[in-house]
Amino acid sequence: MDRKHLDLFMSVAYFVIGFSPITALAMAIFGILPLPVATLLIVLPATLLGIGLALLFPAYGKLALKGLLIGLVAVFLYDCMRVPFIITGMWGDFIPKINMWLFNTSQPNWVVGYIWRYVGDGGYMGMAFTVAYCTLKPRVDARIAGVGFGIAIWLCLLGTLILAPHGQEMLIKLTLTTLSLSLLGHLIYGITFGMLLPYVQQEKIAGTEPETASIDRSQHVLEALAGEEVTVKLPPLLRMRPIWEHKTARLSVLPQMRG
Repeated sequence: MDRKHLDLFMSVAYFVIGFSPITALAMAIFGILPLPVATLLIVLPATLLGIGLALLFPAYGKLALKGLLIGLVAVFLYDCMRVPFIITGMWGDFIPKINMWLFNTSQPNWVVGYIWRYVGDGGYMGMAFTVAYCTLKPRVDARIAGVGFGIAIWLCLLGTLILAPHGQEMLIKLTLTTLSLSLLGHLIYGITFGMLLPYVQQEKIAGTEPETASIDRSQHVLEALAGEEVTVKLPPLLRMRPIWEHKTARLSVLPQMRG
């Protein structure tokens, strides 16, 4: 598999892996599969696949890890905007309820819920976006792509709230306030990627360009030696000496001609 096809494969693979937790949660909200079953059938195999690919291809694994970390930062900045509205009662918080759906219990749990939110949702989706953007290298500025990514996730949330039979009961009641605040939060999430992705790309380029350039130069030299005669220029002092004093290269032994 050449580099282009490998980049495409890794982009698709990590995109599927990155969206596995949010897909499992959406399936539970739509009533397709209970969250424990969806976690075992979708999230766990996807996570093991991501770890395996990272071990087989460390460069992509490091890129995925950086995307995961950016996703954690992005969710944190999102929550810095969200939490004050939760405290004032303007925005309900369904995150602790994830524990109820995951373990079939009647008790919400903040720790379990926010681990899912930060690692599963924000971090995994950040991994998917980072690997796809840095390997496919689209002609779209990272800031524009990041904002578009955030809006796309918000539209998926909006669709879930509208289309799922009990979406608003399980998540948030759709009002003008929650609609505006959720959009703002997802814009913050996407803008964070737009601001941090260029640093990831610069580090990747700085680490790979010299080696690639060296390989390219070597290939050009080999092509020149194979296809063209190489003329060696003597230093000026050496050219001034009599020609019989110049050292010459040994000629290869030619087979004797038969009479």
